[in-house]
Amino acid sequence: MATRDELYAKFGITAEAAQLFEVELGSLLLCARAIEQGWRFNADSDKARKLLRDIDRSTLGRLLGSLKKCVGLDDGLADRFASALQTRNRLFHRFYESHNFEIQTDEGRDAMMADLETMHVELFNAWQVASGMTATATAFLLELRSNRA
Repeated sequence: MATRDELYAKFGITAEAAQLFEVELGSLLLCARAIEQGWRFNADSDKARKLLRDIDRSTLGRLLGSLKKCVGLDDGLADRFASALQTRNRLFHRFYESHNFEIQTDEGRDAMMADLETMHVELFNAWQVASGMTATATAFLLELRSNRA
């Protein structure tokens, strides 16, 4: 039986996975735009700074939309990221509301923990996929840069 403290800790761990996913999509978008704009050869710090500011101000949904415009995501991956977006929004905007008074009972807290675990797995896995894509894009940029030298 989960305690309130355990429930709150699991919420925090799940929120961390959501934020890591969001940061990774921003990093991937920055890499994609760097490739698209040719910044590997001619850096444009003003445009890069503006893009980074736009990324930082964007919602996860907007980031995902921007990413789809410049990175070819197959339907399965696009669906996976869209599902993670929905999960993130449910976590931050509706989790406690949807569970209503379940926090008051042992069984209710256990159900909430199970829901959080499912969300954590989805968000963590989406972050891992995005992280792999960012690592590949970064390696590509570095290779292009070193081949130019």
